Amino acid sequence: MDEVKQLQAMIKQRLEGKGMSLAELAEKIFVEDHDEDDDAALKRFQASLKKQLSRPSTSPEKLRRYLEILLTDRRGLEGHYPSVASSYLPKQVLNQMHKLSAEIEALLLKK
Repeated sequence: MDEVKQLQAMIKQRLEGKGMSLAELAEKIFVEDHDEDDDAALKRFQASLKKQLSRPSTSPEKLRRYLEILLTDRRGLEGHYPSVASSYLPKQVLNQMHKLSAEIEALLLKK
């Protein structure tokens, strides 16, 4: 499986695991990238994101960024992974842990 398809599959799998819709992810990414509240632009981005998650020509860098944004979203973790680490560890350490987990998952999916 090539990298783009693998990243697309990981994003879709994470969305499903968190019970999060594609529209919710699109809004999260859009808010992070844009300062203004433009509903029309958000709708266009939602359509664009949907296409990016199915096209083989989507850049892996863009997909990795989307996955990182998805991994930093804490929704869905409450019931599955009880942890107090977030109250004791710096955000940078937690982000590195998320990144490492994603890399491990990617390696496991290759096998």
